Amino acid sequence: MSASTYKAAAKGSLRVFLVQTAQGLAPSSGGYKANVHLLRTLAVGGHSASQLCYATEDEITTFSERAMKAGIDPNLDPMELGQVQVGNESIEISAKAFTDEYSHGNLTDRMNTLVKFLSKIIIRLQPTHIIFNDPLTMKVTAVHPARETFKRINIIHTAEQIPYGPFVAGVDGHCLSPAAENELLRDLDGIWAVSKAVKDYAWTYGKLETTFLVHPISTYLDSVTGGLPRVRNNVDKTEVGMINPCPHKGLSILLALAQRFPQMDFVVWKSWGSRPEHIAQLEAFPNIKIEQTTRNTDEIWDRIKVLLAPSLWHEAWGIVVTEAQLRGIPVIASNAGGLPEAKIGLPYCIPVKEVTGERHPNGDYVVADQDIAPWADALTKVMGNKEEYNALQALTADTAAAWLNQLDSHAHERWFCEMLGLELEAAE
Repeated sequence: MSASTYKAAAKGSLRVFLVQTAQGLAPSSGGYKANVHLLRTLAVGGHSASQLCYATEDEITTFSERAMKAGIDPNLDPMELGQVQVGNESIEISAKAFTDEYSHGNLTDRMNTLVKFLSKIIIRLQPTHIIFNDPLTMKVTAVHPARETFKRINIIHTAEQIPYGPFVAGVDGHCLSPAAENELLRDLDGIWAVSKAVKDYAWTYGKLETTFLVHPISTYLDSVTGGLPRVRNNVDKTEVGMINPCPHKGLSILLALAQRFPQMDFVVWKSWGSRPEHIAQLEAFPNIKIEQTTRNTDEIWDRIKVLLAPSLWHEAWGIVVTEAQLRGIPVIASNAGGLPEAKIGLPYCIPVKEVTGERHPNGDYVVADQDIAPWADALTKVMGNKEEYNALQALTADTAAAWLNQLDSHAHERWFCEMLGLELEAAE
């Protein structure tokens, strides 16, 4: 982290409003986590940071109770959106309804209520910046009456969000109307690409200018201490872990390794990409344990000896890779998309045949056969040799900490200030 400290040209000069798209108040998506930490970073810097999120009614109740116990006013003003609960910080709406209505340009009364609600919140918050990664917010803010008073920023968390290239609309809910979104993207004040891989993809296929910024540093800090995460030495653990097993995340490689090494213990944590048919494939292997998604990732890092990240799609970054390495847990990853950036030069980063964009009727990417030999060799070295593991564990922890410490903790704040013609000055 940069040794210098900074202050904005005017205390609290930024009023940032972020619209989340992940479902729930605690989804397992890395993009959601990075978004939250962006707001926390700005709030710590003395700025105003607000968000609108999708939530279930039960989640809103739980959130309110937790906030009140902590002496915090949850500041919820619920209203009904058809059968959908809406609050000034939480929204839940049918993804299918949104897809149908946005794609065909037909807004039902329910969707019109959402649009009016979002417009009303913008007027109330008077943001200097509105941040989003969904087409609805991009469309609403483009024609908002107060449009000239705020900057509009899109976050690209996946290549599938970009309205051109081989992966356009490759994930449900992304890029619902490519032609319209392409036009809207080019009218923004800023586009944040979370990796060089995403930045290069946007330029290569669409000549779209973006700004590359690593996730906010707090994304990777210990949630309790605010410092570097506790380094593990899991040399005596026995399990090889993987998060979000599904075809484009490298499910086939995991299954091949489990078959190659029946004496090894594997454990997976389900996430947004894990469909029932994928879980059924995992259940056929007696040496694979299947766990539910967990908000407490320490449960993962305290348990596994090695993390597998065998992704076959154009990864934006791979937050779990960085999280594991900061804790001294070796990661065997593919070289897909931004994963080499997340690996920061550490072993092992194995070449794979990435998906091309071709998909099966069920929506899954078509996955090519992979060479399992380099994966098996790496896993054998790390799991079977204590000296090899200890050396790699120490190298991993030290290199990851040095990498994080050299990042500019004010990069995002400075970028937002520059959009307003403000300078971020060194504090006295």
